[in-house]
Amino acid sequence: MLPTNYSKTFVGFCTALLFMCASMNSRAEVLELTIQPQSNKVETSVQLTELIGFDLTIKFENAVGLTAQNFTVNAQLIDVNDLSILNRLPDSLLTGIPTAFPVLISVEPDPTKGFSFSGAYEIELYTKSLHYTAGSPLRMFHAHGNGDFEDITTMTGSGSYRVRTNGGQFSDFIIVADLRDVNTVIATKVARLANYVNTISSSLTLVASQPLNDALSNIQTAISNGYYQQALQATNALIQLMHADDGSLYPDVWRSTGDLENIRGRILSMANTLRYSLRIR
Repeated sequence: MLPTNYSKTFVGFCTALLFMCASMNSRAEVLELTIQPQSNKVETSVQLTELIGFDLTIKFENAVGLTAQNFTVNAQLIDVNDLSILNRLPDSLLTGIPTAFPVLISVEPDPTKGFSFSGAYEIELYTKSLHYTAGSPLRMFHAHGNGDFEDITTMTGSGSYRVRTNGGQFSDFIIVADLRDVNTVIATKVARLANYVNTISSSLTLVASQPLNDALSNIQTAISNGYYQQALQATNALIQLMHADDGSLYPDVWRSTGDLENIRGRILSMANTLRYSLRIR
């Protein structure tokens, strides 16, 4: 039979646990934004609880209609055991949501207000709720709509934890503890890039599709032979190919109405996160 003091402590712990779980299902909070249209930048800060808060910055190469009225950022505490999110992660055993930062961030431009941007945006998140250490498995993942979450990290660093990424489309972002082998992560990113290139190649001219497919082939060949330094060089070449274009060969406009495919922005996002994984290997 448990001692009286132990029973009271256990009941108190369970009550606190239930309260914490309930709080993790809180409604999304619309964040107050600081818009800098001249520099194509959005900034916001929020303290969701005493221990959970973050600063977020979004930068664009070029943006049209960037105002607080047509650009919304939401943040929501989530249950770290929420299957609607866990089932969308790449590995149920090796990826999960850190208990110190169970936050879902949603970027939702209003589809009726005419917001658009070209190229790849850059997102940087800084939080004191997490702490960076060398070899940290913390990564930023992104999902479009209700699709699977994918690692799109391009930089991680200290102070206390800072992560950067970029992309060509919006939706949901979370921090994930990813314990997968880095070679598995690299293979996944290469496969994702290859699938996307194969999907959009038919919509490109031969002048655009040929160097793109050649760059992809160089990356795949180097990876398959285990030549990761060559793969890094080939990935850099692909990034340079995208940076050299102004949208003439590779369409690069994203519009809130969802009717345009930002090919250059999405390829840059996939190539940049692949480069990150190759560098830390």
